[in-house]
Amino acid sequence: MKRNTAEKSSRSLIKSISYRLLSMAADTIAAYVLTRSMAMTFGIVILVNTYSTVLYYLHERVWANIHWGRVVKN
Repeated sequence: MKRNTAEKSSRSLIKSISYRLLSMAADTIAAYVLTRSMAMTFGIVILVNTYSTVLYYLHERVWANIHWGRVVKN
């Protein structure tokens, strides 16, 4: 039986990190195909994924506090 609990911030953080790791792998391939430069590829990947991780975490925390669309089960 599932309990109706709010998501902890640590869970949001772990979800953010795991998603970013997957995203970084895909971004690395795409950036390298476009630039053919490892230095440029790593610069792009680090920059994009740093701000994207912070943005995703903040987005998750906002949505964790929005009750719209949730169903309360007894």
